[in-house]
Amino acid sequence: MSQKYPNIAIFLSTDEYPSPFDIQLLYDTGIDHVIYYGKVTQDNCKQLILDAMFPRDPEGILHTIFWIGGTDADSVIKIAEIAKKTMFKPFIISTIVDPQGGYTTAAGLVAKVAECLRKSYNIHYKEARYAIVGGAGRVGSNAAYLLAKDGANVKIIDILTDLAVKKAGEINEKIGAERVKALETYPKNDEEYIKVLSDADVIITTGPPSVQLISKSILEKLENCKVVADVNATPPTGIEGIKLGKDCKEFIGKIYSIGPLAIGTFKKEVQKSVIKAALEAPPEERGMFELDEIYAIAKKIIGL
Repeated sequence: MSQKYPNIAIFLSTDEYPSPFDIQLLYDTGIDHVIYYGKVTQDNCKQLILDAMFPRDPEGILHTIFWIGGTDADSVIKIAEIAKKTMFKPFIISTIVDPQGGYTTAAGLVAKVAECLRKSYNIHYKEARYAIVGGAGRVGSNAAYLLAKDGANVKIIDILTDLAVKKAGEINEKIGAERVKALETYPKNDEEYIKVLSDADVIITTGPPSVQLISKSILEKLENCKVVADVNATPPTGIEGIKLGKDCKEFIGKIYSIGPLAIGTFKKEVQKSVIKAALEAPPEERGMFELDEIYAIAKKIIGL
């Protein structure tokens, strides 16, 4: 190893076991060693953060990053806030926050949709109307936030209607505008689905694995729909008939589709770019890489 300090990623997770996905990408993007701590909570994280700050001098700390993740998204966010408050110059460690991939996936998803709208219809993504089916979950609500923050109007449709309404309210409060609406009654059949989706330019499905949310027969009756995107690669897909690897290809009539593997491939590119940015950030720019920062990197890759 030619450099004086090896690149170390300290992985703080709310889960007992690390995500093999994240660890492999860390190694594939210039990290020499990953140190994993599981079952991390807001009560025990501060000492770990402090102990990571001081073994290396200000030059050496440039070769250390934190990765904060896990399936408990609320706890991940709280741990990240503690990290932010604990670190101080010159001992600030670049910190990537990505609860169960929810930030990198949402950022990659929105950027790919924006690219497809521009390429296929010459429409700016901020001007399109969006429906996110299964949108009360971590990826869907993050995507809704990113779109609404940029000025787009978003409709969240989820069988967990109370949670959908709650998420919409939280997003609107955060962005200071009423751009996200949640359906208070979940569609009972295709006819009701067609009615609630009739004004959407883009339909995104972010439901659980192996749950089909939108059928071909619904899409065939939607005159305004231009792009569909699905993040579920486990059969059956969230959108009936969508091809996993198709990236902004003609699907049904004038509708273009972005398949789960196309989104996943770009998500990995985003994740690697974030890791690289965290490692290479100069001392004055080191800090947190959270949803907004990750999204900015995704947009830069696409050229938005």
